[in-house]
Amino acid sequence: MAAAAENGVSKELQLSMTVSSMFPGFRFSPTDEELISFYLKNKLDGYEKSVEIIAEVEIYKYEPWDLPAKSIIQSDNEWFFFSPRGKKYPNGNQTRRATDLGYWKATGKERNVKSGSNVIGTKRTLVFHTGRAPKGERTEWIMHEYNNKDKAQDFLVVCRLRRNNEFRQHSSSNRASCSQMNLSSLQAHSGEQVDSTSESNQKDAAEAALVECSDGQKVNSNILSPVVLFFVLQLCNGSANV
Repeated sequence: MAAAAENGVSKELQLSMTVSSMFPGFRFSPTDEELISFYLKNKLDGYEKSVEIIAEVEIYKYEPWDLPAKSIIQSDNEWFFFSPRGKKYPNGNQTRRATDLGYWKATGKERNVKSGSNVIGTKRTLVFHTGRAPKGERTEWIMHEYNNKDKAQDFLVVCRLRRNNEFRQHSSSNRASCSQMNLSSLQAHSGEQVDSTSESNQKDAAEAALVECSDGQKVNSNILSPVVLFFVLQLCNGSANV
């Protein structure tokens, strides 16, 4: 309600928002067609009261995580805004999509939005990256930007901002998998070292158990009793008297 008051919406809209928030299941989730054919069209035609449920914000002046607080309709993962299209160059057609901490990167092709068989506008998907291109890091913030088909009115767009909650889970899973792989590799390497050390110790113990006779022959003392070993050594050295 505080956000609504700050954006100067009517009492009727505030009441509608209050009622909607009281009942689980109520959602403001217009289709692509509705965003262009009703909300964007009425905004461009000057019918402000009919579209005041969507705030007008210069999106590219803010980081995506700061935008939900500026939405009139509060949500956990989807927010809507009208935004002027900032030009990257005064005489060019390229849109400025950089913020202080990152940039919005277009992904895929611009797609047509239809009402029946008629094309009424276009939809472009963008993903927010922190840092600067081309070494930016992808984030969980996604935005769909809707334009009217009339190029003379492309100075204003309506945007659907979303937060992909699964993105962090997948990132955490990938990091956990990498950590597990590194740990397994370290354990395998340590195991190889232990096996090598064990084999070396066994070899040393076996060599230590060998008793050499005067003629160069060797006898394993581990497999003979002390009495038998005594006579074997006597025989081996040629001094046994049986």
